[in-house]
Amino acid sequence: MIRTILVGIGLLACLPGFAQQKDRFAKRYVNHTEAGVLLGRVNYGGGMGVSETSENKVSITAQVYQGIQFSKPFSAGVSVGMDWYKAALINPIALGVRYDLTRGSSARLYASADAGYGFAWFHSDAEGFKTKGGLMVNPGIGMKYGKPDGAAFTIGLSWRRQEVEVTKPLQWQQIERYEERVYNRLALRVGMSF
Repeated sequence: MIRTILVGIGLLACLPGFAQQKDRFAKRYVNHTEAGVLLGRVNYGGGMGVSETSENKVSITAQVYQGIQFSKPFSAGVSVGMDWYKAALINPIALGVRYDLTRGSSARLYASADAGYGFAWFHSDAEGFKTKGGLMVNPGIGMKYGKPDGAAFTIGLSWRRQEVEVTKPLQWQQIERYEERVYNRLALRVGMSF
């Protein structure tokens, strides 16, 4: 799945619509800083006579996208973020693209796609536990409000999938104990781009 998304991003970059405009568009630096919440529902338990429990989860997220605008609607770059899940603090670093689906007005629809790896650099584990990050994908859509060639207020909605692995202390007669987690969250963020 991750490979498919990365191949798709590569193919999008090759489409003729992404080529430089005939008016000799000058490449420029792009920054998109945003913060918000990660919303999801978690099911756990079940099996061995225990009923499954569902719980709503709300986590905090922030990220900065730094890129180069290659044409008026298209930019590519790197995003760095921090996601505070209940049981893990993850720092995703990803390659990403942004594409303005509409142009010319003060309110513009845009699409985004990021794919990378989440690290557990700032996560503090309890004794005997070891948290490692994993692959992350984050496709989304949003609105920009502001001047077409200037600063804009943004509101975005995306799906964030983050893999995490936790090694746990061994219990009686165990040779291995770990948990693989997949955080599937709806990300709602607001921010500024320029």
